[in-house]
Amino acid sequence: MSESAQHRAVVPVLAVAILGVSSGAVLVRLAQAPASAIAVWRPGLALLFCLPLLIGSGQWRALSRLDRHDFVWLLASGSFLALHFVLWFRSLELTSVASSTVLVTTHPLFVGLLSGLVLREPPGRAEWMGILVAVGGAGLIGLGDFGSGHAAAGRNPLQGDILALVAGFLAALYFIAGRRLRAKLGLWAYVTPVYAIAALVAVGITAASGLPLIGFGRGTWLALAGLAIGPMLLGHTGFNWALKHVRAYVVSVTGLLEPLGATILALLILGSAELPSWTTVWGGLLVLAGVWLPLRAHAGKRGQ
Repeated sequence: MSESAQHRAVVPVLAVAILGVSSGAVLVRLAQAPASAIAVWRPGLALLFCLPLLIGSGQWRALSRLDRHDFVWLLASGSFLALHFVLWFRSLELTSVASSTVLVTTHPLFVGLLSGLVLREPPGRAEWMGILVAVGGAGLIGLGDFGSGHAAAGRNPLQGDILALVAGFLAALYFIAGRRLRAKLGLWAYVTPVYAIAALVAVGITAASGLPLIGFGRGTWLALAGLAIGPMLLGHTGFNWALKHVRAYVVSVTGLLEPLGATILALLILGSAELPSWTTVWGGLLVLAGVWLPLRAHAGKRGQ
């Protein structure tokens, strides 16, 4: 695929990625397994697909050309991803789907700040406006959920909300590391070791916690397979592909569509307890507007 064709493919790839990650919260809820175990199997099962592509594409050779600093970034990226998963999946046990996904997708603010410091890619005025509008919309979704009085708020909403917020910060670090490494590595050379590292870190957390990794029911294994295919392969792999072609905060702010998709899926699959309020609807429209602004700014720069 030519460079121009790859840039034209950014928007549809990101659209598919959003559809993938939007299913994540509901599938985590359906998986009757500890949060750290889910964090093992989500990237671990995805490796069954990624590893043959890494070998078949010959991209594995690029890994031997990385220097020490690159390997540190690779280890950091996988570790950030593992911790992000563990904390977010635990959050979903404690608070509602809407609240958890809203707070975990605050990562564009962190990415915007870190991009300037780490990548020397500070957001422009239009892009900051898009980030702030989208985060404001995500916050409005959260307010609607907090004030709904539904049982879906969870058994410890405050703790769940804090965990989701920290998980959002870890997601920002993961995006920053990905943007740095994708400049040197092909897609499969990047995601395969990162997913493997994430799974291994989550194995360590699970073992240290004395929690099981196997022995789950058929429904849980189906949910875990769904997490590997949808949110992992379509979602995260799509985001990681886009990181080579657009700045990290553009990819990150696109992820703010996830609360909207996750809330709709939660309503359809988990029932009326997840019914969103009108503030959630209006917040979703703001999220859409906020996502459109940085993408439009990026398209305008490409056309110059």
